[in-house]
Amino acid sequence: MKKRKTWLFIVFVMASMAVQAQTSRAELLAHPELASSNYCNYPNPSGHVTPPPAGYEPFYITHYGRHGARYMTDDDVYKNLFNKLDSAHSMGLLTPTGEETLQKMRIVNEDANKRYGDLTQLGARQHRAIAHRMVTNYPSLMTKPLKVKANSSTVRRCMLSMANCCLELLTMNPLLDIEMNASEHDMYYLTPNDSIAIPKSKRDGELYDILSDFKHRMLNGKRLMTLLFNDTTKAKKLVDPHILADNLWEVNADLLCLPELQLSFNDVLTDDEIIDGFRAYNASWCLWEGLMPGAQPNYYAIYPLLRNFIDEARQMVNSGKEGVRLRFGHDSVLLPFAYIMGVEEAIHATDDMENLHNSFALYRLIPMAGNVQWVFFRKQGGGDVLVKFLMNENETSIPIQTDSFPFYHWTDVERYYSEMLENANITYKSNDNEKQ
Repeated sequence: MKKRKTWLFIVFVMASMAVQAQTSRAELLAHPELASSNYCNYPNPSGHVTPPPAGYEPFYITHYGRHGARYMTDDDVYKNLFNKLDSAHSMGLLTPTGEETLQKMRIVNEDANKRYGDLTQLGARQHRAIAHRMVTNYPSLMTKPLKVKANSSTVRRCMLSMANCCLELLTMNPLLDIEMNASEHDMYYLTPNDSIAIPKSKRDGELYDILSDFKHRMLNGKRLMTLLFNDTTKAKKLVDPHILADNLWEVNADLLCLPELQLSFNDVLTDDEIIDGFRAYNASWCLWEGLMPGAQPNYYAIYPLLRNFIDEARQMVNSGKEGVRLRFGHDSVLLPFAYIMGVEEAIHATDDMENLHNSFALYRLIPMAGNVQWVFFRKQGGGDVLVKFLMNENETSIPIQTDSFPFYHWTDVERYYSEMLENANITYKSNDNEKQ
């Protein structure tokens, strides 16, 4: 027993060191497309699928996925950047580089007109690819005449992501019985549940002040002002340098979702500016969702999703049946969900915003089409049930001891998460009728 505990300890330490030793800045210099933060396109998974112990077969996959690549969720950024550059053009304030940037923004702005938040063609392909790999990675389950239950947020891009995923599954296995829904009835766990009372934090205000200073330093726009405008004094009366840098970084990141446009502003933004923008949004998301030490724990609003996972998995395990459960939503759910699950990639946040990117990186967690999957295995005739956890289709660890990593005993998993939900002491706001 002592040797087993020692081996488990070594495994956990090595896994923790592996993640913390990765330096995002070095990775981003080699792969600058990853610096687009939550706009990052879905990275190809490792492809490694550890076979289960002898005699075990998959019988249930339960999943939560973010929608695929999309247009920005608000067209104000497109319009603001275009209008400011267009006004500067009318005033004769643009440099030749500024004029080229304006012409690109004209194309981008027109293409995005009335499409804000919409799923792109790439977003549809991402979900079809994920579904395809689900079948090829677990053929003994996914080629059977299974019941597939899928539901999504009522937002269009999520519904279309669900449709593309399910269409690919059905294409690969016409025997599937697929039920798709998108209803307000399920929004209490598919999106942040705003009926839950979030505990307050004394440091929250202080952390937001630090974040504001950090973002203004990372996205200061000083060099861009001299690059795009021939008279920075006059231009500053029209354009705020920080907002200019912020808008340009966001539009450039989102252009990765639209490869058919064949446009980018990588010739305007330097590598350092792209990476600094990533660092700014990396810290922002970490604080917004309450993952940063001392922050208000906004992840409480995601506990209903964990309860849904546990309750439905328990029902499936006890039924002895086989099936697939799919849910489609948003990054504002997937990120805190990974955190409360204790997924290795999500638990190393720090309030040191300067160095946060070395231990916590959004592109490992919430790229476009990012997802969490729990894959369940059992022996024929019943008995012990094992479950494997995937973060963006890559095997990952959670803070529970196991003697067969990456597989965990369902009894341990169920107990751990049930105790977590009980100890959270979740309360609801008064007079709220949505305490589901």
